[in-house]
Amino acid sequence: MFQVIVMWNLTRPNQELSETINKIGLRGYNKETFITGEFAWKIAEGEIKPLSVSDIADKHCPTRRDLYIRKGVSRPSRRIRRGRITWGSKAGVLVEGYLRKIVKEALEDTGINSNYSEIIEISDTNHNSYVSSKQLEIKRLEKLEERHPREKGNTGWLKELLKSNGRAEFAFNYLNEVLKENSSINSRDILIGENARIDKPDKPRERKKYVKQIGINLPATPDFIIPKYGIVGDIKTGIEFNPNFQLTCAGYALAYENIKGENNNINWGIVYFFPTRNPRLYRKSLTFAQVYIFPIDDYLRKEFLAKRDEAYSITSRKEYPPLPKENERDKCGHCKFKDFCRQNDLEVKNG
Repeated sequence: MFQVIVMWNLTRPNQELSETINKIGLRGYNKETFITGEFAWKIAEGEIKPLSVSDIADKHCPTRRDLYIRKGVSRPSRRIRRGRITWGSKAGVLVEGYLRKIVKEALEDTGINSNYSEIIEISDTNHNSYVSSKQLEIKRLEKLEERHPREKGNTGWLKELLKSNGRAEFAFNYLNEVLKENSSINSRDILIGENARIDKPDKPRERKKYVKQIGINLPATPDFIIPKYGIVGDIKTGIEFNPNFQLTCAGYALAYENIKGENNNINWGIVYFFPTRNPRLYRKSLTFAQVYIFPIDDYLRKEFLAKRDEAYSITSRKEYPPLPKENERDKCGHCKFKDFCRQNDLEVKNG
């Protein structure tokens, strides 16, 4: 998380790419971004489920059967909607919790650490405390690893990656404390958890009004947000970076602007990508988080809005989307709804 701050302060994209930001017209408070009347009415009447940013942006199944199983009007029972627990999804939860703990620990530490040995000691103490508190979750990960070896999950190596990345994060925090200027982002500008929540806490009855407009369910909570600098961010985990990750930031930007109104623009997205798995089962590399900084321009906003409309069109139908074509089933083996689709004659090679 502190790597995000350092990279922003070093690259200063708000200065380098200011022209791109000035051209943004599709703001969440503009009617051009509002959902069509048909879907707005169905949401208001409870005929269809409002969709979250992740529902809209995270596309795993080519035909979006996974979305329909969760939110479609003819969706199956809750037991089936829960699906199969996967190693990757549980590992992602562990990583996000770890990063939140680092931010909390660093903000509470008023001292400045002057050398690598001190940073390593503080980071490792934090790491050991977190791992000890998550023993139940770690044991579940280990069981999932044994049960589904094709996911290439390695719980022991994940703990090593957390430790090395934790040290890097504490070092980045120290580096920023040394180098920061008056105009720089500092660690206290970044909001996480409940503080990052996009909502109307003072007027919860008004939620439906905003959901009908923008088509994004509330409350919506990005992994981090820096309103002062017009930045919203998301933590992603997995094997490799997916361009669809950027759409998540576009969705949160539109939701924030819709709730807060004019003069509360979100112009920038940051994806903090933490590689939890190696594509090769027996190769171990100490990898570190990758930071992607990008303007949430009209092109990205249009793409999110198109996917939003497509998603509502799919969930509004009474029929399930078709099974993916045989040449599009590379992700089916790891899908949490694989067993359900097999009941509809899905065949998965090596799955």
